[in-house]
Amino acid sequence: MKQAKDFANKTAGETFELEKAQIIEGAEATLENKVVLNIGRSKEKISLKKKIGFEKTGNFFFDIYLKVNDAFINLGKVKMQEKATFFRLLAVMVDAGIPIINALTTLADQNKKNQKFKKIINDMAEKIENGESLSGSMEKYAKTFTESEIGMIRSGEVSGHLNDILRDLAKEVEKSAKTISKVKSALTYPIVVLAILFLVLVLMMIFVIPGIQNLFEQTGAELPGITKFVIGMSNFVVNNIIYILAGIAAFIGILTLWKKTKRGKTQWDTLMLHIPITGSLMQKAILAQFARTLGNLLGSGVSIVQSLMIISNATQNDVYKKKIKFAADDIKAGIPLADALRGTKYFPAMLVNMIDTGEQTAQLETVTKKIATFYDDQVDMAVKGLTKIIEPIIMVFVGVAVGGLVAAIMLPILTLGDSVGDF
Repeated sequence: MKQAKDFANKTAGETFELEKAQIIEGAEATLENKVVLNIGRSKEKISLKKKIGFEKTGNFFFDIYLKVNDAFINLGKVKMQEKATFFRLLAVMVDAGIPIINALTTLADQNKKNQKFKKIINDMAEKIENGESLSGSMEKYAKTFTESEIGMIRSGEVSGHLNDILRDLAKEVEKSAKTISKVKSALTYPIVVLAILFLVLVLMMIFVIPGIQNLFEQTGAELPGITKFVIGMSNFVVNNIIYILAGIAAFIGILTLWKKTKRGKTQWDTLMLHIPITGSLMQKAILAQFARTLGNLLGSGVSIVQSLMIISNATQNDVYKKKIKFAADDIKAGIPLADALRGTKYFPAMLVNMIDTGEQTAQLETVTKKIATFYDDQVDMAVKGLTKIIEPIIMVFVGVAVGGLVAAIMLPILTLGDSVGDF
């Protein structure tokens, strides 16, 4: 709140930092509206065509530099939190009466950290200036804006409640970002630890063990079984390192190509949902996203069939994508949503029963949002539980691997020391 007050006391021409902006409810929102109005009044008209994409300057080398730089910009990604901030600020500006083009131009001009998002927003402003709608200008950027986001904005444009839809979108994107972040953080930690451990063990097999092997061979002493095993592993890795690397690369390549096939994508997504511990976590995160998006689309005036089709197209997991699409087809045939989802293990009985209640009481929008909140809480608890389970498992695994390697090295040294002492 202090940042917003300090900002409001500044002159209208000072820079508005997009990354620090936050939308605050109630009386604080009124203050933000005043801030945005000041920005809008002080904003000079900007030539949009000069700000979009790569333009030749006539200098061959400088043009190559600009072209390469533009290519790198296009490879960038727009974070979900950046989208949430964009939707919130755009809602405030629209609510304050600032034209869409001016609002987009202001947001693009102040978006200095993510040049790709800046370029996208400027392109959207230019399309709107040429007669396109906001939702239409977003359709070109399917990798940045999901189909559900575009569908909600389109309904907001038709109903005349675009600012309310933008606020709902901001909340939805923020919640989705938090859920995804929690799932990723829970899965990233063990993967990183195990990858580092594997790399360290391989490097020791290649560079450390061969030197120790020469030392042991010079003594002529009988080596313990664990030492022989480690030396054998080291010899195998050193003698076949090229084949091992080629095999790993081939495996990753084949797996990647297989996952891109229709059948491979479905089988992989099915496998991900059935992995112990993490599979359950992924299912809860998908169900939270499903319920939240359905509630927001229904609240925006989108029909239930169209909402389900939008959710199906936006869902990354192929198993849920097909289940949701089949549900949409069933509803077209007159079957209630609860009955369409019933009987499958991917939609729990509790969720189906709540949807059934929502349909019977004409409160499906409210019920689905409550379901989303429930599964958000379930994801939180699952992540905390997963962390408690994984950490000791990793500690044991690391201890066994490192302890075994140390034992393989130290046992012959201790045996050699005893032999020298006896002599």
